Amino acid sequence: MRVPKPIPELARAVDDAGGRALLVGGGVRDELLGKKPKDHDLEVYGLEVDALIDVLRRFGRVDEVGRSFGVLKLTPRGGAEIDVAIPRRDSNAGPGHRGIAVEGDPHMSIEEAARRRDLTVNALLYDPLTDELIDPHGGLADLRAQRLRAVDADTFLEDPLRALRAVQFAARLGFTPDPSLVVLCREASLDELPAERIFGEWAKLLIKGTRPSLGMTLARDAAIGRRVFPDRVDDPALDEALDRLAAWPHRDRSSGWRLAAGLLVWLAATPDPEPTLERLGVHRYEGFALRREVLRAHAAAEAPATTATDLRRLSDRSQVLLGLALRHARGEDVDGALALAAALGVLRDPPPPLLRGADLRALGMPAGPAMGLLLREVYEAQLDGTITDADEAAAMARAKLA
Repeated sequence: MRVPKPIPELARAVDDAGGRALLVGGGVRDELLGKKPKDHDLEVYGLEVDALIDVLRRFGRVDEVGRSFGVLKLTPRGGAEIDVAIPRRDSNAGPGHRGIAVEGDPHMSIEEAARRRDLTVNALLYDPLTDELIDPHGGLADLRAQRLRAVDADTFLEDPLRALRAVQFAARLGFTPDPSLVVLCREASLDELPAERIFGEWAKLLIKGTRPSLGMTLARDAAIGRRVFPDRVDDPALDEALDRLAAWPHRDRSSGWRLAAGLLVWLAATPDPEPTLERLGVHRYEGFALRREVLRAHAAAEAPATTATDLRRLSDRSQVLLGLALRHARGEDVDGALALAAALGVLRDPPPPLLRGADLRALGMPAGPAMGLLLREVYEAQLDGTITDADEAAAMARAKLA
């Protein structure tokens, strides 16, 4: 398994201090799937937090913000941040995700520590010193079978957010949930989950999902969708639409745009998507005006999008690329419209106006409502294609002012 620096050296230092450092979680899973992990997490056994901090400080800066529950962040010199934690117990101290109490215990067994994880494929561990893969709960077999299964029924239900995590992992990994996992997700109490945590899991599903339909099927079978999003109109046909969107090679690379496109398709059958967006707490995402663009594109979902005039007019109502993404997801052929919109320069923004207020002031027109109306009239002609350059725009304005 590929292990980046300085993890082997760090594991050796932990070993010399009397502990054991193991790679855990998604990084191990992704390596076994042949994917490049986004990050690497270390779990350290046998060392109290103070002793662990002393070891980590030899390798770089240590952020102790999570010290109270045994979680540290190491920024190695010249390297990427590494999450380092001691084994910990999660217990349900109250309703919802905020009711989870966490207590670090470096002397737990590996099997017991792994039991607190949500899914078996996320409960694999790897020893960078011995090249040993540790599989206390059958995660490797589930990985090979492309199956999602809970590590432990009791610990899974301690955190109701795990039901939504299972949904987004089904979508991201393209794995099928075990029937026992569907039952657990159906039993999870979702009423107290905070909007920001729901949004976090749903965003991962829509941005990173390779087979969103598998996540949506789990959400439907476990009654998650209707409990968490009661205002959304569920249409199973949208599952396949989301799969088509996920495979569309023309999707914008930015996470904000991908999330907007996913939300747009997911809400396509919902007459008024605003209550669901409000439930998610959606406003902006990584600089992208998420709510505004989803609502605009939803309102323009049935607008024509074939001719140059159609596309210029659509660009004035919503982002054309989002609209074409929705049409592609619904099974329409949008290749011609995509090429034409790119040639017109209106894929993401409307055409810049050929006539501006300064131009009208130069013609002697004072600022005011009449100026705004004339600017809009000229812009409408520009969208229609009846005027194509600044001279024609100025000529139209002069004729209107005469």
